[in-house]
Amino acid sequence: MKLFQIIDLKPTKRIKTPQGFMICQGVTLAKPMVKQYYAGEIGELDGFTPTDIVNIYTPADVLFSEQVIDGFMGADVTMHHPDGNQINANNYRQHVIGTAKNVREENGYLVADLIIKDNWAIDAIEYDNVRQISLGYSASLDMTNGTTDTGENYHGKWQAMEADHIAVVREGRCGSDCYIGDSNFNLNFNREDFMKVKIGNLEFDVGDNTLAQAINNQTAELTALQQGEINIGDTAFNLSEHKAMQATIDKLVADKQALLDENATLKANQITPEQVEKLVADRAKTLDDAKALNPQIVADGKTVEQIKREIVSAKADEALVKAIVGDVKTASQADIDTAFKALVATADRQTVATDTLLADMNVGDKKPDEKTFDKSTMWKGE
Repeated sequence: MKLFQIIDLKPTKRIKTPQGFMICQGVTLAKPMVKQYYAGEIGELDGFTPTDIVNIYTPADVLFSEQVIDGFMGADVTMHHPDGNQINANNYRQHVIGTAKNVREENGYLVADLIIKDNWAIDAIEYDNVRQISLGYSASLDMTNGTTDTGENYHGKWQAMEADHIAVVREGRCGSDCYIGDSNFNLNFNREDFMKVKIGNLEFDVGDNTLAQAINNQTAELTALQQGEINIGDTAFNLSEHKAMQATIDKLVADKQALLDENATLKANQITPEQVEKLVADRAKTLDDAKALNPQIVADGKTVEQIKREIVSAKADEALVKAIVGDVKTASQADIDTAFKALVATADRQTVATDTLLADMNVGDKKPDEKTFDKSTMWKGE
């Protein structure tokens, strides 16, 4: 099985050459230790799920072997890891920024001197805090439980490591003993072992199996969520129908506001008992006035406005009505009200004048009391 491990370091000393290159001396690469990984970072392990934590041991005899030390001597230094964690002719120019020299075992650590030749990478190390280094290599894994000399238990250990490159990274996993620590390990198989991840209608190859598994889990959860339903009133919606749901919610909000506005209008137009009494009194007076103008008028089922318009229409040919409303058919209610009041007022004056005239006529036409001639009383001189 071909695997790629990433281990970080921090340069202990950095100097510049006259050519502008950076030499990082005494860089701590790794130490023999037990590190924790997600099982999904390594691959399919019997008895483990991708999110299970497994303890993997890097033995001293493997890390400090002649094969490993010679393999990293002169190895390419890259800015981050290339696709597949392998340097080849196709990606060399894009990734390589320097070389490794003087790889050695020193005080229980794997140490090297790095020469960084790319100006952009030098700026990233000096100013952007990109100072950790990850070892890219292949190795076989023996998944046999064991215990280190210091009493640490592990699930498996690395064997037969083969160096490939050293990558400048930001984060690590090795711990403070490695100065900056071991990279948040991106352990991959060969290209054919990459995990397929589908997001929407797009499909990706993801080398980080834990990340791929997490993406697939999130995608599955999102799909399940989209297939769920929500009820709004009596209507059920699929959660993917967000536009229809929004339109329904907007309509409910608008309907509620319309009801609130209507309720406010009804409250504003609500008739009080005092107003009812006034309306009754006004109608009674209007009926009295209308009957004075037209005793035959039928008021049942008619509004005050209709009664007034009927009276005025009946007198449309009178000069008074024409002067006020003009054409009765097109007259406004305000003009009808004015004409009705004028007719009532003039009718009152006409009634008073007529009554006075008749009273005067009754006085003038009244016959004097006639007295019967009585001869018997003539002697009295009456």
